[in-house]
Amino acid sequence: MQEELSLFYEDATEQLQIMENALLDAKDGTEDMDKIGEIFRAMHTIKGTAGMFEFDSIVSFTHIAENILDDVRSGNTKLDSNLSTLFMEVKDNTLQMVECCVKEQEFPNELNLQTFDLSKQLSSFLEQEDETTIEVNIQDETQNIDSVKNDDLWHISLRFDEDFFNSGMDTISIFRFFNKMGEIQINTAITETIPNIENIDCLKTYIGFEFDFESTCSKDEILEIFEFVEDDVELEVFKHSDTKTLKELVEKKEENIKEILIESGAFDESSFQENIETKVEPKKELVVATSTLPETTTEKTVAKTEVKNEPEVTNKSFSLRVDSSKVDLLINKMGEMVIQNAKLMQLAEQNANEDLEEVSEGMSSLLEEIREAVMNIRMVQVKDSFVKFKRIVNDTAKKLGKDIEFIIEGAETELDKSVVEKLSDPLVHMLRNSIDHGVEMPDIREQKGKNPKGTVYLRAFPDSGSIIIEIEDDGAGINKDVVLKKAIENNVVSENVRLTDKEIYKLIFEAGLSTAQEVSDISGRGVGMDVVKRNIQDLRGTIDVNSATNKGSKITIRLPLTLAIIDGFLVQAGNTKYIIPLDLISECMELTDEYKTTIDGASTINVRGDVLPLLDIRTFYNEEIYENIRRNVVIVKYGNYKVGLQVDELYGSQQTVIKPLGDIFENIPGISGGSILGTGEVALIFDIPKLLEYRIKQGE
Repeated sequence: MQEELSLFYEDATEQLQIMENALLDAKDGTEDMDKIGEIFRAMHTIKGTAGMFEFDSIVSFTHIAENILDDVRSGNTKLDSNLSTLFMEVKDNTLQMVECCVKEQEFPNELNLQTFDLSKQLSSFLEQEDETTIEVNIQDETQNIDSVKNDDLWHISLRFDEDFFNSGMDTISIFRFFNKMGEIQINTAITETIPNIENIDCLKTYIGFEFDFESTCSKDEILEIFEFVEDDVELEVFKHSDTKTLKELVEKKEENIKEILIESGAFDESSFQENIETKVEPKKELVVATSTLPETTTEKTVAKTEVKNEPEVTNKSFSLRVDSSKVDLLINKMGEMVIQNAKLMQLAEQNANEDLEEVSEGMSSLLEEIREAVMNIRMVQVKDSFVKFKRIVNDTAKKLGKDIEFIIEGAETELDKSVVEKLSDPLVHMLRNSIDHGVEMPDIREQKGKNPKGTVYLRAFPDSGSIIIEIEDDGAGINKDVVLKKAIENNVVSENVRLTDKEIYKLIFEAGLSTAQEVSDISGRGVGMDVVKRNIQDLRGTIDVNSATNKGSKITIRLPLTLAIIDGFLVQAGNTKYIIPLDLISECMELTDEYKTTIDGASTINVRGDVLPLLDIRTFYNEEIYENIRRNVVIVKYGNYKVGLQVDELYGSQQTVIKPLGDIFENIPGISGGSILGTGEVALIFDIPKLLEYRIKQGE
């Protein structure tokens, strides 16, 4: 049961997120039927799945909301800004109810009161509609009490496809929905199609039903019960007083329905006043649902019948929900396989065994394909994560009294799921910071000649084997003089220090440094941005800030595509082997005197007229220096920067499994992890951004 509850929670939260996104797009009111449809379907789906688990409180609450949304779809009610705001509260309340139900906890008093209050507000819309309906009924002199009562009685003719159970539903759930929407009066099982016991397949559905159903629900609401299984049932829904449709039903059904209905007491002989002498054989393409279901449903049902006559073979693709821990385990085992295969290749080379070498090379090729496939499982579009920030931007702007347009670009960009999850908190801090500190109040923006509505961008795009994420606003920009003054007051930097503009902007990430005039619950306590910097560094990423007075600010985050397995390039400097991420390497070359130069005492290298900083790895890590050793240079590029790394040996590319080194090594500059080679040796993995930062600062 716990697994089913987990699936229910995942589905409900996903539907509520879709609803929230649509409401945020409609926060100023909308007549966009696609958005309205998304909101309606979210409530309807949650009501349906909650009904399966008998979460009656959720069913009752969402049913009220669903009725109003149905009116909105019909054009009877307008989804203005006030109703949109109310439904945002409904969404939040539904999420709390779902969480309590899944955890099997009782609703706290606060949630009960909140649910009651929202139900009352929602019901006020329905009450207005009911008053109008009553007024119309009073004016209709031809309608009497009996006809009103009879108008609430429906007849349902239901047949299940043999493979109905494959839909994931069951017959009991169907009737449970009916009992929640009204009362089943007379129910007769149609058993003629049940075979002998020796021929019964327990996975197939043979039974059908004819029953009377008393309810104030509309026909569309009754049909929605079968929304998820409309292709797996034959259905007829009509008013009990509709004798014309009743006669059509009798004509189309092969069973002796007339006698069955009279025997059950559902109908009497008078309902069949016209004697049906001639029976017309129904056409094969016609089904019972044809004259009653909405147009879209009818088309699907007819198509289903035609498929039975002329079967077609189609290829279907399905999505699976898989626990992320299972994928993590698969990646870890994949990493171990890469290490073991490296050992196999090492043994093949040492023993000069050509057959073994051929096998190991084939294994390497297969492992490379499997590795890419497994890593792709972990790659997800950043869209699902980014759209969640719409609510944060909307609520923060509302609280501060600002009008802000939030624009997401590059939402289809893919990134490792583990990176996306760890990136969520830093992005929240930076977005709130842009709204609070960056974008000015509407009246101030107007005084500056700007649009009173500010704009905040969140972008993502790939670049040089990395992912770039940008948060940009069109606000006042960062006042570097104020930042520097505050940093000096807090002893973050010395008073006589000379810093570039970029270095001053980066001071906002120092702990305790805040330039806010007032402390609020949004920002201004000097915490948060230092956590952002630390979290980005933990992801082996870098962060930069650019700003222009009265034009705005842009924060740029550069992240690796994945944290698990990379294509690396193995080198050696001194007695230690190192691995450089292959996608950051521009070229390799032998270092001769004609290339090496010195500028202001710092080593550089001249590559075809392009002078680059040079970092000697042996010197940097205090390796023992040997004479008469061939010197090589690996030129690495990260962003707009290039640096030459001087090493001794170049071994070539290989798959590299990233392993953490532990706390004792966390302060080693320029090292992000380690990997086990086929020889059993440990190679250190370079943190290229840190090495570039060190060498560039060294040359300034």
